[in-house]
Formats: sequence, C-alpha cells, structure tokens
Amino acid sequence: MKIKHLLLTMAMFAICATTNAQTTGEKIKAFADEHLRLSGYIQGGFRWDENADPSTTFYLHRARLSLTGDAAKEKIDYRLQVDMANSPKICDLYFRYKPMKQLNLQLGQFKIPFSYENENCGPTTVEFIEYSYITTYLVRNNGTYDGINGATGRDIGFQLYGSFFEREGYSILNYNVGVFNGSGINSKDHNSSKDFIARLIVKPFKGFAVSGSYMYAETNFDGHRFMKSPRYALGAWYENGTWIGRAEYVHANFGEVCTDSFYALAGYNFQKPWSVYARYEFITDEANIMDKDRIQIGTAYKPFKFLRLQCNLNYEINDLAPEAYRNSFGFNILATAMF
Repeated sequence: MKIKHLLLTMAMFAICATTNAQTTGEKIKAFADEHLRLSGYIQGGFRWDENADPSTTFYLHRARLSLTGDAAKEKIDYRLQVDMANSPKICDLYFRYKPMKQLNLQLGQFKIPFSYENENCGPTTVEFIEYSYITTYLVRNNGTYDGINGATGRDIGFQLYGSFFEREGYSILNYNVGVFNGSGINSKDHNSSKDFIARLIVKPFKGFAVSGSYMYAETNFDGHRFMKSPRYALGAWYENGTWIGRAEYVHANFGEVCTDSFYALAGYNFQKPWSVYARYEFITDEANIMDKDRIQIGTAYKPFKFLRLQCNLNYEINDLAPEAYRNSFGFNILATAMF
C-alpha cells in the first residue's frame, strides 16, 4: 500500500507539473502573439550605368529581418533589425520608453534625427531607389570626407523626443534632441567628443510641414586627428494623398571645407497602385572633392500589399570627372518583397 500511495503521489505531482508547464507555455505563446512581431523584406534589382565598370549588373540591395515588440501597455517598445545582404550587420537595436506624447526616450542604435528623408522615408516607401546626396553623404559621416564609412544614417546613442498641440492625425510641434557617438553603426566612438543633434518640425496644417535640424560633430581627419564638422538642414514637404512635394537643403563644414547639397522632388499618385516622381539635386564643396548634379525620373508600382516594383531613369553630371565620363546615363530597376 505504501508503494501504491507513493506512485499515486508521484503521478499527481507529474500531472500538476505538466499542467503548470502547459499553462506557462500558453502564457508565453499568448505574450509572444500579442507583443512580438516578425517582419522583413528583400530587395533585388538590375542596374545599367554607361560609365560604370561593369556597366550592367544584377544586385541584392537589402535583405532585412526585423523583430519588434511592446510591453507595459505600449509604454515600452523595442526593435532588432539585421541586414543579411552583402556582409551581415545589425542595423537597428533599440528600446523606447514612451510615458507621454510630450516626452519619450529612445536608447540604442537607430536612425539619427537629422533631415527629414533619413528618418521618415524607409527603404520600402522612399520614392527613389537611391537616397538623395544629402542622405548618402551628409546625414551620417561618410568616408568621402572623414575616412570612416559610417553610412546608413544610423548611430549609437540616445534621444529625447515628443510632440505638442495634438490635432486629428498629427501634432503641430515635434522635437528631437539627442547625443550620439558619431562613428556610425556597430562601432564604439573614435574620439571623446560626442555628436549633438536637435531637430524641430512644425506642421501648421495637415499634410504640410517645415523642419530645421542642427548637428555638432567632430569626425576623423587622418587617423589620429579630428576636425569639427557641424551642419544644419532645412526642409519642407507637402502631401495630400494625390500630390507630393519635398525639398531639403544641407550646409556642412568638414574642417575648413564647406559643402552644400539640395534636392527637390515632386510626385503624383494615380489610382493605386501607380505613382510617378521626378527629382533634381546637387552637391558641391570648396575642396573639389565632389561636384555633382543629378536628374531622375521614377515610377513605383505596387500591385499587391507585399510587392513593390520601382524603375528609375538617371542623368548625372560629375564636374570633376574626365571629360569622357562627365555625363552619365543609367537606369535602375528594383523589386521589393515584404512580409
């Protein structure tokens, strides 16, 4: 009888343990279903450029996987995004604490709040396949000027951000203030100085906004010295569902070298899924490191929720290139598959 009672007791413990494990597993699954989301996209295309070598190529542009989630009644959210194209790397890794609309905190690696296009136009929604000269060369420190290739418009640091004067679907006043390493993604700081960035966006009415950004930075010069590289950006945009217009200007100093860049674009959305766009831009500097102008015409076609096709025609003038290569024609086709 004692052995029977012992076996019965053990069986009861096993049943209770199994029940508790199932309950715990169900709770974990329920939490994951409600608070964790897995998404991503793959971008690949074909490019022709008459002055490139080779002039034609198929290419894998991006292959990104993103894990996002929230907790504490959506007061806390987080994101991990990795890119597997070319060499694998972490793009975003941050968490945000959002106690109120007027004051929020973001900490980690993410897009810096300098200019509008960099932070607000993602790779799956941006009008053109290639970002503007401003985003490519001046938003984040670029190897063209400072010897450190810290592109992608991201950095490691923290920012405070928020909005005031709520209206239906938008806020009139929006701000960002942040401190960053200044060394790009997945890298510790290269000096003891930190980048300070501030941005103010004013939306006087729905669909229209103006912005101003300022960045104080010190960047690598020749491997052991650092140069001051402050810059500011001014921009405006308008969108009403059918028409879109946007323009931005950036002035940057890399030591004694002044650099200016500007773009303006306009677009029209037909009855879905077609859109057409046109953009003109330039970048110029006093050291004659680069002087370029570019005109682009593009179209975007989105027949399904998870598929977007883009085609761009490009004409670029490189004033510093040899005469035979100064003017360049090309076209670019990109397919984006999202899940």
